[in-house]
Parts: sequence; C-alpha cells; structure tokens
Amino acid sequence: MTLTREDAVDILTRQHAQIRRGFYKAAVPGPTRRRAFERLMRLLAVHEAAEEAHVHPVARRALQAGRDLAARRREEEKQAKKLLIALWRTGPEGKGYLRQLNTVRKAVLEHAAREEREEFAALRRAVGAKRLRILGAEVKLTQAYAPTRPHRWVNNEAANKLAAPLLGPVDRLRDLARHTTRR
Repeated sequence: MTLTREDAVDILTRQHAQIRRGFYKAAVPGPTRRRAFERLMRLLAVHEAAEEAHVHPVARRALQAGRDLAARRREEEKQAKKLLIALWRTGPEGKGYLRQLNTVRKAVLEHAAREEREEFAALRRAVGAKRLRILGAEVKLTQAYAPTRPHRWVNNEAANKLAAPLLGPVDRLRDLARHTTRR
C-alpha cells in the first residue's frame, strides 16, 4: 500500500494558511464575496471534522499531556463553532457580517496558532513519520465526505465519525442545489 507523502501535520498546516487567506477573501466586497465565504466555511468545516475525528484523539493518546491538550483544543473548537454557526446564519450580505467575520477570524487563527505550536509540534516529536502519513490519509478521507458547514452538536471524535457519513452527503446536496439555482 502506498501512502501519501504528506503527513497530517503538513496537510493541516497548509490548510491553516489557506484559512488565513480565506478570511481576507471573504471580507472583500463585491461579487466574489459570497463564493469566498462559502469556500471558507467549507474549508473550516472539513478541516475541523478531520482534526476532531482523528488528530486530537491521536494527540490525546500519544502525548504526555495529550489529554489536557486535546481537551483545550476541543473547547476552543466548540466555541469557534458557535461563532461559525452565527456567521453562517448572517451570511456575507447580512448586517454585522464584517464584525462577525473578524471575531471568527481572530478566534480561529489563535486556535490554529496554538495547534501548530503545541499539538502539531508535539505530534512530530512523539509519533513516527509512518503513523503521521497514515493519519494524513485519514484526514484526507474524512475531509472527502465530511459536512461542509458547521453543525453545533458535531464537535468530538464520536460525533464526527457518526455524523459525517450522514451530514456530509446532505450538506453536499444542499451546496449543489444552492450552486445550481444561482446560475
């Protein structure tokens, strides 16, 4: 079996950079704002689903202080998800959108920085390269079928693993329907 050369830390760190850029694109006024907003929300949803389902559980088991570290990241994600749901409901044309977008941006980017500094760096030291590549493949697989929008009760390993096969296709059908009605 050939594994991807990218490991989970590489994939998720690259996505953090895409998320940073996505926040700025979603703030730009004009006809591309809606599409940038939807891309950002989708990236955030699939990114968090993979972290919650696979990365945090590995950190919890493999790192010396993994239990506390994973619990802190999950709590940050839970709070960010509440903000994301409110932002999703407001949408890019809604009142207070830019203020909400900035609040979410700050929370998400602070969370991502802590992940990179605390969790990802520790995983690189504690987990072998092969296991990180397998974890990368799990991340990619999860992201391929994960929900494409935030769902408030889907915020841990079990909920993500159970909900993804159900909510992922439903969200993707909604996305397709919304996209085709805009043409």
